[in-house]
Amino acid sequence: MSPLKRFTLILGIASTAIAGAQTPIETAKSDLDKAVSELGDTKKEYADLRRSLYRDINRLDDEALKLGKELRGLQREEERRTATVKTLEREVEARKTDFNYSSGILSQYSKAFVTRLHPGENQEYLEKVNTLDQKAASAAEDPKMELTERIKVLELGIDRLGKIAGGHRFEGKALRNGSESVEGQLLVVGPSVFFAEKNGDFEGVATFAETGTALPTVVAIRNSGNKISGTINKMSGTLPLDGSMGKAIEVEAAKETLWQTAEKGGYVGHAILILGAISFLIAGFKVYEVSRFKVPARRELNLILDDLLSGKKDAAMKRASAIPGEAGEMVRVGVDKFYEKRKVLEESLFEKLVIIKPHLDRFLPFLALTAAAGPLMGLLGTVLGIIKTFQAMALYGSGNTKNFTTGISEALITTAEGLVVAIPVLVVHGLLKSMTKAKFGEIEGAAIALINGTTEREKGAQPIESNSQEEADDDDTELTPTLA
Repeated sequence: MSPLKRFTLILGIASTAIAGAQTPIETAKSDLDKAVSELGDTKKEYADLRRSLYRDINRLDDEALKLGKELRGLQREEERRTATVKTLEREVEARKTDFNYSSGILSQYSKAFVTRLHPGENQEYLEKVNTLDQKAASAAEDPKMELTERIKVLELGIDRLGKIAGGHRFEGKALRNGSESVEGQLLVVGPSVFFAEKNGDFEGVATFAETGTALPTVVAIRNSGNKISGTINKMSGTLPLDGSMGKAIEVEAAKETLWQTAEKGGYVGHAILILGAISFLIAGFKVYEVSRFKVPARRELNLILDDLLSGKKDAAMKRASAIPGEAGEMVRVGVDKFYEKRKVLEESLFEKLVIIKPHLDRFLPFLALTAAAGPLMGLLGTVLGIIKTFQAMALYGSGNTKNFTTGISEALITTAEGLVVAIPVLVVHGLLKSMTKAKFGEIEGAAIALINGTTEREKGAQPIESNSQEEADDDDTELTPTLA
């Protein structure tokens, strides 16, 4: 019995004892009944509590079983999800590897695509490819967008292949022979690019040579008859194809005539050529003049001397008159002075030799001057050309190596012209100098023959008495011409 009920029972007994006059048996019986009643209530209460506890225990057991089952299910789910996460991580790594590989391949394709473009296609595709590359680089945090931009370059390349297979025409600019920029239409047919100016004045084939700019160099086709312009406009016709990728056409176009090469020499080159032409004309004239200069033969002189020694001056003069030119005039003077003093004859002949010598040597100093001045004038033209080339580099930069090398080659043309003129003129001057020297030697021989003839005359004549020793010395003195 609980302490509370006991206390209540005691209070009831005490109150009964105080209030009534019950006997102890009745009181004990009454207490017993109450105690039995309370015991029954207590048992019932305990039974109810026990059943409640059993129900709670059963419920908790059921819940524990259920939770254990759920726990095992969650553990299996966790294991499954862990495996799935690992699988997804491996798949993500594989996809990243595939993406990096694809992105790298597409990036390499983009770079290779630019390098494989014909210079004539740069203005059509170069800016587009650079823009797509920049967009792909800026979208590095978004792989999908980056891959999308990379794929656009591939689509652009595929589209280009389709266009050039059937011929792709577009508006653009080109460099006329590598220097002047002109506007027109370009036609891409396979590996070849053709260009035609808008007004139709210029057309040709674009070469693969790098110009340092986005514009291609167009080499004109000689005697093309506007076939390229017509084909570009109509997208149908005949085009010149070069299996060497434009090299053969470029080499053929680079060939120049002699006149075209001379034109590149400028004013200095023209002056050199004019000077050379004058020198060659003078050389031709001198060859004609020296070869036509008549020198009396030894046989003719011997006949004249025989007449003079025989006293037949008129016959000798007649023979001398038959000799033409300045040499004949010298022989006539010798015949006229033959019977005078030896000194007078020598002085007369020497005077004629002094006149003949400059006549034979005339214009030869001009040839020597040309031979010396030609290389110097060529060097002057080269220096002026190089100055112009460096001035152009200062204005337009040195990116266009072709223009730079072309300017240097044109500057060197004047040096070549100076040497081409000077070397032959120098050789011709030497030959003419030898010819004139030989011719003058023959004339000197004729003069000496006349002087020596007086010795034969004096052997057969009476000695002339001299009034003084001075006159005798003058008669014995021999003057020999010393002209070179």
